[in-house]
Amino acid sequence: LKDTFGKLRQGGTFLNSLASEVAYQRNCRGVVTRSRAPFAQIRRELPFSHHEDSILLMDENILLGADGILDEAPSYLQEDWFHHFPEMLRPSRLCLILGGTGSRSDLHADPLSWTGWNCLLQGSKAWRFYCHEHERSEPFQSSLRPFGIKSQDSKEVELCSIGSSFVSEVDTFATGAVHRPFSLGADLSRFPKVSNATRPLEYLQKAGETLIFPGHWWHQTYHLGATVGLAGQLLNRQNLRRVM
Repeated sequence: LKDTFGKLRQGGTFLNSLASEVAYQRNCRGVVTRSRAPFAQIRRELPFSHHEDSILLMDENILLGADGILDEAPSYLQEDWFHHFPEMLRPSRLCLILGGTGSRSDLHADPLSWTGWNCLLQGSKAWRFYCHEHERSEPFQSSLRPFGIKSQDSKEVELCSIGSSFVSEVDTFATGAVHRPFSLGADLSRFPKVSNATRPLEYLQKAGETLIFPGHWWHQTYHLGATVGLAGQLLNRQNLRRVM
């Protein structure tokens, strides 16, 4: 979808009112660490992000209660039946994503086979979709990440799981010429089985574009510069049978 969330892109002030602690990850020469820090601190560090030491903020809680942002969304993104789920099992409607230059997401496939969407408000980023790997995860040596009810004492302890996402340590943008993102590839000396994966679909997303995709496709993003984006997921009449 082109030219989405136009008012939000032109205003851009909603970030100035955010002061919460947020979740982020740092990729320093292939070693990924995850932590939390004040939002203002991460914004100060993002301009120094680069391929060998990058920062990516992906937080599903900082925009809780800001569902009004979706009033500007295309109607397709507003039909979401996850609100029928028990509150403790509902995925967050909005995830805020701020990427520094050279940052990349985990290579992963979303839980519940939902339909994902991602709107880029600022910057550009490269996408890779492995749409034929959902039936076999061997090339990516994946692990499961449960989705369900978490313990209040420890967010890492799952009390009840209704599904799982798949996540891989493989970074498909690890090595190569950083000024040509689609020339980047995985480190085959560490992950030789990636060479058996099917050829991915690749797309360069630009500001104002919203991508809608099957969440069960393996996917990874690479941020070419500073980016601001929103993401979410859908349960509606089109994918109800697949999710349930």
